[in-house]
Amino acid sequence: MKKVYHVSHVAGIKVLEPRVSTHGKAYVYGSINLPFTLIFGSKKLKGDLDGPYGVFTNSGLPFIIEAYEGALEKLFKGESCSIYELDPTDFESGKTGFGGEIVSEKPVKILKETRVEDIYELLLKYEKQGKIKIFRYSNDKEYQTYIRSHIKDRLMRYGIMHDTSSDIFKFCKQHYADIVDEIKREQEYFGFIKKNENKVQQ
Repeated sequence: MKKVYHVSHVAGIKVLEPRVSTHGKAYVYGSINLPFTLIFGSKKLKGDLDGPYGVFTNSGLPFIIEAYEGALEKLFKGESCSIYELDPTDFESGKTGFGGEIVSEKPVKILKETRVEDIYELLLKYEKQGKIKIFRYSNDKEYQTYIRSHIKDRLMRYGIMHDTSSDIFKFCKQHYADIVDEIKREQEYFGFIKKNENKVQQ
């Protein structure tokens, strides 16, 4: 296998232990695509509410799509991380369904650590080299339609609308107030319909 990388804002790691994440199973996560791993180097990253990211299926090129103006700088500017080169022995692909990602169910030894002082600057460098595609925020109609669909899906799928006092809800209210309000209106409407349906059934 080619070189395997893992990126973390934590320095000095010697062995990566499997941890349970969104897939519900304990894995060590890695990738053979170094620019892609940088996306996970910022401690500010909280899922993909700042914008979708991934790897294009055909080209294998990683991408980041800003969901609001300045998202890239907010996440990565001034953020440091360590790039870890890993022992590739126990890594497998196709386990998570997320392109560009490979996993190991066993602890993984670190072969080499390289410090990065500013992830943002390195991402811009890789962008110039054609190693990552960055989509800056746009008011273009198609762009807006895509972003709205993505954010609305996340707000509903992760139950963010149910805890209005949470930091993540406040974040969404700050950046996507119109989408939050749209979902509230829909919930109120369908709540009204359901309530009246129950009355009819009685």
